[in-house]
Amino acid sequence: MAWKRFQFKDQTVFVRVLSSGKPIVHRGRIEMRYRQGASKSYRATPDGILEIPGDTEILSDDAFSGTPAPTAPVQAVREEPSRAATDATIIIHTDGACSGNPGPAGIGVLLERGDEAIEHSEFIGEATNNVAELTAILRALEMLRPEDKDAHVLLYTDSGWSLGVLIGGWKAKANLELIQQIKDRLANFSDVELLKVRGHAGQPGNEEADELATMAVRREASRTRTRKRSKSPPPAP
Repeated sequence: MAWKRFQFKDQTVFVRVLSSGKPIVHRGRIEMRYRQGASKSYRATPDGILEIPGDTEILSDDAFSGTPAPTAPVQAVREEPSRAATDATIIIHTDGACSGNPGPAGIGVLLERGDEAIEHSEFIGEATNNVAELTAILRALEMLRPEDKDAHVLLYTDSGWSLGVLIGGWKAKANLELIQQIKDRLANFSDVELLKVRGHAGQPGNEEADELATMAVRREASRTRTRKRSKSPPPAP
């Protein structure tokens, strides 16, 4: 079970909800509490509560009561992989771009494996820069094949914020569903390293991912193509 903020008679209350955020109705009533951590519950009809615009946070029972919940291991954000890339290593660069924040947005993914390179440029409509960066990472993971589940994968992004919320232990207040989708996808692979690359610093893979993302915004169109891979070294720290 979980809790979510709603408006009730000009007050902010916490209502017991499903994981989707929909209030739980039992015998025509919802359960609510007037402050976080309170133990006393009150009942009201569902039509007496109103959604709070922009507030999508859903609290677990532990978070609501203040009991620390188990957390995923926190990793330091790194620029260098744990071991050197080999010919079998899959190297991915991702980037997001938008014209305005929010504004028309695009993503770029450059995935290199063996002798091939896959370029993916995708227009994602109106979005923030953070959403574009996260979507690029998600799309890159979706481009991996089932047989890649144990492959060594180096995924580079210049978004320190994305790495912070995905592996650095940062608490995100928005884009929670997108972040969870990425974490769920990561769980399908045993050896993916998420790494930081310095943006706009002349790193070939990052520059190409950036160009793919900005091209998507410029053209408001999407494109994927496969070409012969140009052998360039992994990004330097």
